[in-house]
Amino acid sequence: MTGALAGGAALALNSQLAIAQQMITGRKPTIETIHGRGIASGMVRMNLNENPLGPSPLAIKAIADNMFAINRYGTEEREAIEALAWFEGVTLPKREQGQMDEMTMFRGPASPYLMTAGSSQVLGLLTLAFLSRSGGEVVEAKYGYGQIARSGDMYKQMFGVNINTILAPMTPGYKHDLDAMAKAITPKTTMVVITNPNNPTGTLLEVAEIEAFVKKVPGNVLVVVDEAYIHFAEHDPVLSVIPLVSKYENLVAVRTFSKAYAMAGLRLGYSVSSQKVKAEMMKYFNGGPSILANVAGKAAVEDLEHLQRSRETVWSFKKRCYAEFEKMGFSYIPTQGTFIMVDLKREAGPVVREMRKRNVMISNRRQEEFKNWIRVSAGTEDETEVFLQTLKEVLTTTI
Repeated sequence: MTGALAGGAALALNSQLAIAQQMITGRKPTIETIHGRGIASGMVRMNLNENPLGPSPLAIKAIADNMFAINRYGTEEREAIEALAWFEGVTLPKREQGQMDEMTMFRGPASPYLMTAGSSQVLGLLTLAFLSRSGGEVVEAKYGYGQIARSGDMYKQMFGVNINTILAPMTPGYKHDLDAMAKAITPKTTMVVITNPNNPTGTLLEVAEIEAFVKKVPGNVLVVVDEAYIHFAEHDPVLSVIPLVSKYENLVAVRTFSKAYAMAGLRLGYSVSSQKVKAEMMKYFNGGPSILANVAGKAAVEDLEHLQRSRETVWSFKKRCYAEFEKMGFSYIPTQGTFIMVDLKREAGPVVREMRKRNVMISNRRQEEFKNWIRVSAGTEDETEVFLQTLKEVLTTTI
């Protein structure tokens, strides 16, 4: 426990010492000397959009302080929601004196928040609530994240539910084309999905753009905005549609603790929506996050220093990679996420496989459309250097 807390507090110092050591000794980090947070030594994992810093020390402490209470169901969800509401400027309904039922007060109709076991559960609930029974159309950007569209396709293939996906074209810079998405809406459209920042392209929409779009959308069409990577947008305050939810009943914001808060393994996410939308999701809700996820989530939200370190780590990674990609003559998509799509000007699959053999994990998403592209997730300074060096070595040896 002490080691974990000390490790988190000393993270920035250790990084500076590593740089100083390289300058003095001339030694650079290698795959043999790498030991990333949460993975075995001798491996660089930059393919799953994970937070390389690890969770907040305060979140770890919260888990340790509550680990012997897991025989109880607990009421920690209320405190987690209150922390989120404080951070996001959302006004929660006041609890009346003597009102003990936090299930009704916070998970139920009174609160705009629904805490879930990861944001994937939110997306699954939305698919169940609004598509699985009567079917409909889903409109999404051509290179969007696509989880709801994939679930819809599964319902159609396995159960015969009439769900169709309309993929709207994106702009030349791989940004959501909201005009094209609006034109794609038909009387059969049930839901429009926006991933902001987008995964895998990393492009960002301004809140004003999204609000103008929502105003055009018929009130019976649900607009889902997945903000998994919103904390990493290079903008303060953090851009979000959450303040708009109270104005538009058909708008839903989806968030996760897996990225900025580095809690992917704990499974914690949430939605912010109108009472009407939340009530529909609750019909299919069969259990949310654990006590440990909730207490860790509350502590993580309150640790603003760790959040800022996570953001700056990603920003530093992007700056370093941009510079090297430009030297190597590769084009890339400027990103507001935790990852970069880069065109290697050659088939990416063999490169990804060869790097995997060398214990450096990257990915090539949307292989049919982006055959020559890799997607690399943020790493620490040392991990980034090992990735870049390995990439250069592989490119000189791989056909």
